[in-house]
Order: sequence, then structure tokens, then C-alpha cells
Amino acid sequence: MMEQTYTGIDVAKDSFVVATKLVGKVATSLHQNDKKGINSFLKSLPDYSWCIMEATGVYSLQLAIALYEKGIKVSVVNPLQIKRFAQTKLKRTKTDKVDAVLIAEYGERMQPKLYEPPAPFMRKLQQQRMSMKLLVKSKRSFLNQLHALSQLEEADKAALKACKAVLTSIEKQIGRLEEQMQQLAEEHCQELFTLLQTIPGISTKSAIELIIVSGGFRNFTSARQFSAFIGISPCINESGTSIRGYRGISRIGDKNIRAMLYMCAMAAKVHNKACQELYDRMVAAGKAKKVALVAVMNKLIKQVFGMVKSGEVYVENC
Repeated sequence: MMEQTYTGIDVAKDSFVVATKLVGKVATSLHQNDKKGINSFLKSLPDYSWCIMEATGVYSLQLAIALYEKGIKVSVVNPLQIKRFAQTKLKRTKTDKVDAVLIAEYGERMQPKLYEPPAPFMRKLQQQRMSMKLLVKSKRSFLNQLHALSQLEEADKAALKACKAVLTSIEKQIGRLEEQMQQLAEEHCQELFTLLQTIPGISTKSAIELIIVSGGFRNFTSARQFSAFIGISPCINESGTSIRGYRGISRIGDKNIRAMLYMCAMAAKVHNKACQELYDRMVAAGKAKKVALVAVMNKLIKQVFGMVKSGEVYVENC
């Protein structure tokens, strides 16, 4: 049996650096992050390779899928995990080559979960979600600019007209994307999409968001895992006898899903019986309202995973 070879890959926009741990040495190389560069890299890989890379969105997706389709072991890990691993090794130098070597070391030491690419429809949803985030951010910027211009006594008509025209275009694009995302969700995961919306507080948009972020609830086995991934797990700070307390939530992960769940919690504390009871109980006990809302967010996630596991429509207990 040949020994397992670990290859760390530091992926950037236009290129990626590879570091392969061989017997007694580390070999590094640079490749273009395009189809030609990826094919060249695949041909150079030694037998029994295990490739490890950070999750960098679209820049790592094509490479990860190419490795998977070639039957090569590949793991795509959270960049924060690599950062924490580097801190344990007291690494101070940061270059692409150093990062690639570090990623290879992480793979050898931690044996991360093997990567499985999302289904084609899920890739479309992920891309549409990414575009949606950019459009919403642009809309907010132009709304702020329009408000600023309206405060001027002699606002330039051309500037106002341009802002309004762009806002109209953005709103149309957002509407079209929302329709396409809903169509994909209904076409490929109708049952799951419908079930999620039976939970009071979960809207059509939030159901789609949960499906995308969770990978159709295939990437996580429990509500606790998902809560940790999106950064709403509570952080307890205890050390000795002098440091004790709650530090809030971890805030690791995508802030957009947290913001969406916060709005869901606002609705759930009114319309979802279990969430309402939890919220009222915590507030009555003297907890801050934001802390109670975070608890409601976690409660919603538990309800979602319980429903997904059972496959049954959510029913509130009387």
C-alpha cells in the first residue's frame, strides 16, 4: 500500500498555490485558476493524494468539483479552522506558499470530512443567492444616496433621476431572482420547501435561504451543528473564579442568514406558541430582549431540524 499524500491548496481569484507533502520534503507549484490550469494540476498529482483547500466560494468550487469527479479525495474546510490551526502553531509568516503548506499540515493532522459537491440545482441557487446579496447591498447604497440628495435645497435633477432609474432596475432584478429561486426550490425540493413554511415565523424567502445555506439539510446532522455554523451558538466565558459569564453569540459564518433568522424570530415570538412561551419566560426572568430573541432563533432551528427529520408538517402543541 502506498502512503497517503496530503496536498494543501491556497486558492485565489486567478491562481492557486499547491504544497504537497512528500517523504522528507514539501514540493510547491503555482497553477492558473482556470480549466487549463486545473487540468495541468490534476495530471501532476501523485497517487493516493488527499487535497485540502479553504472554502473560498466560486473560486474554489470549480477546482473542488474537478477533483471530486476525478475520484481524488478532497476536503473543503472553513477558513477560520485553518486560521485557528495556524495560531496553535504560532505562525507569523503569511505567504501563499506558507498557507498552502499549513493547509496540507492541517489535513494530515485533522483528517477533515471529505467533500461532496452540491447538486446542479443547488449550485444555481447558491449563485442566485450571491447575486441577490449584491443587489440588496446596492439597493441600500442607492437608497442612502437618494435620501442624502433629497436633503439638499437644490438637489441636482440629473443625479436624482439617475439614482431613481438604477433603483427601479435593481428592484426589477431582485424580483426576477426571487421568482427564479422560488421556482427552483419548488421544482427540486417541493416537499421540504412546503414543510418549512408550516412553521410559524418561517416565510417563503427564509425557507429558500435555509435550504441553500444548509445544502438541502444534507450538510448538517443536527440543529446544534447548524447553529454553530451560522454563528448563533452562545459563547460561555469561564476561567478560574474571576471570569464567568455569557459573551453573546459566536457570530461565525454568514451574517445575512443571521439577520434573516433574527427577523424570523421577531415574527415567531408573536405567532409561534413555543417560541412565544420561551421569549416571555426569558424576559420575565430578567434576560435582555436580544438574548431572548437569540434563544428564539435557536428554537426555530430546532423546530426546523425536528420537522425535517420527521418529514411531517409542523403542528403546535395545544
